[in-house]
Amino acid sequence: MKPMNIYLTGVGGQGIGLLSDVLALACVRAGYRVRGCDTHGLAQRGGTVVSHLRIGDSLFGPRVPPGQADLVVGLERLEALRAARAMLKSGGRLLYYDAVYQPIHVR
Repeated sequence: MKPMNIYLTGVGGQGIGLLSDVLALACVRAGYRVRGCDTHGLAQRGGTVVSHLRIGDSLFGPRVPPGQADLVVGLERLEALRAARAMLKSGGRLLYYDAVYQPIHVR
């Protein structure tokens, strides 16, 4: 299988870690090798959360290199657009949820 790099992003509390775990488990059950890692940052304060998933046989590290993501999935619009600019490869796909997220202190 040609390796596939997926970069997931959002803000704390949206479920990026759970989404990453579900996708990874589905790939493993389908017989694919999966590597990945999570970055939580200031997740408890509404900060950015990212997860890297690499699917395929000839993979080395768990992190998706900048500009090499086949798919960027964003659960928050601005985080998705920021990630796409840095991570998406030419011809890659961007999938994002278009609702506006307002931090608690703004509401």
